[in-house]
Amino acid sequence: MRQRFAIFAALGIILMLIAEWNLRSRAIAPLEGINKFWLEFCIGNSGDKLDSPSVTVVRINDDYEPLSIGEENPAATDGRLSRLDFATILGFLGKMNPKSVAFLPTPSFDENLTLNQTDIVPLKDAAMQLPRLTVAANVSNDGEQATESSPLTFEEIKVEGDPAAILSFTRTVRRPDPQLLANGDPAFKSIESARDLISEGVIRVPLVASNRGKIAPSLVLSSIAKHAGIKPDQIIVHLDSAKPYIQLGEARQIPIEADGTFILPAHAGIAPGMKTMTVGEEGKVNEEFQFTTLTVDEIAYTGEKDDEVAKRIVEALQGQFNSLASNLVVIGFDRLADRKYQNEKEEPLSETMILARTMATIQSGRFIEWWPNWMRWVAILAIAAIAWILFQFARGKFIPLWLITFLLFFGICVAIFRSTLTWTPPFFAFALFGLMLIIGLVFPEGQKKAEEPAES
Repeated sequence: MRQRFAIFAALGIILMLIAEWNLRSRAIAPLEGINKFWLEFCIGNSGDKLDSPSVTVVRINDDYEPLSIGEENPAATDGRLSRLDFATILGFLGKMNPKSVAFLPTPSFDENLTLNQTDIVPLKDAAMQLPRLTVAANVSNDGEQATESSPLTFEEIKVEGDPAAILSFTRTVRRPDPQLLANGDPAFKSIESARDLISEGVIRVPLVASNRGKIAPSLVLSSIAKHAGIKPDQIIVHLDSAKPYIQLGEARQIPIEADGTFILPAHAGIAPGMKTMTVGEEGKVNEEFQFTTLTVDEIAYTGEKDDEVAKRIVEALQGQFNSLASNLVVIGFDRLADRKYQNEKEEPLSETMILARTMATIQSGRFIEWWPNWMRWVAILAIAAIAWILFQFARGKFIPLWLITFLLFFGICVAIFRSTLTWTPPFFAFALFGLMLIIGLVFPEGQKKAEEPAES
């Protein structure tokens, strides 16, 4: 038994070093696939606690070429597009009959450019073809002395408890364009004075903020509520409980910090490409995209009815195009220069993708994180204790006992997920149980008892 356990301990340490190294570097792609499979298995066995997200991001990326009418520099520097550019984007989208739209850019326009002239209203005309938008504003807390002659009117929601710790703002730094507000409701996208919300891979997104004595929902919260048909008076911020949360109608409780921010979980499995597959008539496979992205150029192909290449592209992306009619559509910049933030997994993210992931996380209830380190080490020690006990048995008893403990261990992991929505990458457990089985089969028992012949 001791020989078996010594071999198990030596090789197990090597496997744990590999597991820890991969957690930090993510260099072994198959292990990432195992992680994804295990997370989805846990989610599939979580009962009705989790739903599917419903977000489609329309990305303005580096491939988009701004419109030009002879200007020498039509695409104003710093990525500023014209009113006609945004009108064109909304025009493409309007043909897809979206259910709800969140407009994230807060552009400022050079009124000297022809494409920005306000004697015509292309942006307003395009916006009026869509359902009522949620449009972004950037705000800041510049002290009580900061006043505005015509402040924006933000929605108000209820709060229970003391809101003193909630982030606040006193003025709007960047406003939505008036042509968008003709068919749009403003909501704050970011609080520019709050500069410590992203640090060391931890991303905090404000969901509510205090403004002139009232609590206003952010663009993220407003967009989710509007998409779900939840009115502002059905949103309640609960600060009077041990763990603050936002009650979003009857649909969801959103955990928040005392300052009204939401910590975006890095290990919840939320990423573009989430979809379900169903088999329809005549065996046709249908794709239903729950979280996906399209570029502006890809949407533009829908207007090229006589172009064979465009037809093939549209056919290949049909599932994503279909999602525009049912998902919450988020329009925003996602250029390489915009991806200046990182989560705990060191993924480069733009503000647009951070907000879109936050929306998808809240819609699905995937408030999922990894086990804390101490839980992982307790699990490792538990597996070592199991090995110590099982190595005392001969092969005939070892195999069924190993199978029982293997199933019991992973059953406990699923139960922990169901109750806490936490999980751990399973490689260390698979590796240690696999090593235990191999040693138990290959190496002889460490302790054999000779049977005494019966005396007559």
